[in-house]
Amino acid sequence: MFMAELVSVIGLFGSITAASLFFPQVYTSWKTKKTKDLAWFTILIGIANGLFWIAYGLIKADPFIYITNSLLAIAVFILAVLKKRYG
Repeated sequence: MFMAELVSVIGLFGSITAASLFFPQVYTSWKTKKTKDLAWFTILIGIANGLFWIAYGLIKADPFIYITNSLLAIAVFILAVLKKRYG
């Protein structure tokens, strides 16, 4: 029982750190209104990555995967909007 709870806690922390990966960049881009140094290719790969992982998580019925990557995809999508607007 303890091991299953430990695995869940590790998965939760992994999900939180992965989901928050792009949010500092979103905040900085929004605050400075500068996105010139962000590569479109990286943003597009980030969106594709999120969508593939969301699909995989839904197929596997694993909320750690699909919720985490939904948040990540939202952050990368916001970066794309900011890049379009300020870049």
